Amino acid sequence: MDTKKDIKVSVFLDKEMASFIDENKTYGMRRSDYMRGLVWEKMKRKKVKPSQTNNDPFAYPVISENLIPDDLKQHAQLICEWWPVRHKKKATCSTKVAERIFDKLRTFTPKDRKKALEGAIAGGWMNIYEIKESKFAKDEQIVPKPKYFKASENPMPPTLKELGLDKAMNGENNG
Repeated sequence: MDTKKDIKVSVFLDKEMASFIDENKTYGMRRSDYMRGLVWEKMKRKKVKPSQTNNDPFAYPVISENLIPDDLKQHAQLICEWWPVRHKKKATCSTKVAERIFDKLRTFTPKDRKKALEGAIAGGWMNIYEIKESKFAKDEQIVPKPKYFKASENPMPPTLKELGLDKAMNGENNG
């Protein structure tokens, strides 16, 4: 016997069931074909997908400080705090991506690493970005502060009388 047709089933339908099948089946389809389709549909829904065991420690929302490379250990707490933000945003979280992020962090100065990680946490960013100074902050540094005259800091200049020019100012001859 053929393996496809080795089991036969008889189904008794009342008038209501038969009319439902007749209304919903496509033209040229038999009732048995429609019933077979229903069974296949149910089987697909209940089919358990084989679970893949994920051995990647970075695939989870929470990572351990032990996974952080030694040269970035001083920022391990910030990295571990930022990783769930990245995972929540549905960013790719894998060992390969983590290595790329670690390489990017190594290009920053330690001070900039901290700023970048804090910015990523506060901003809810999926990636690490280099923190650049504002153009306006640079402009503020260039503008010189106005200098105010303070009599207490500067000696008083000599008067014309002290210079012996008081008669010259009145039109008198100095001679």
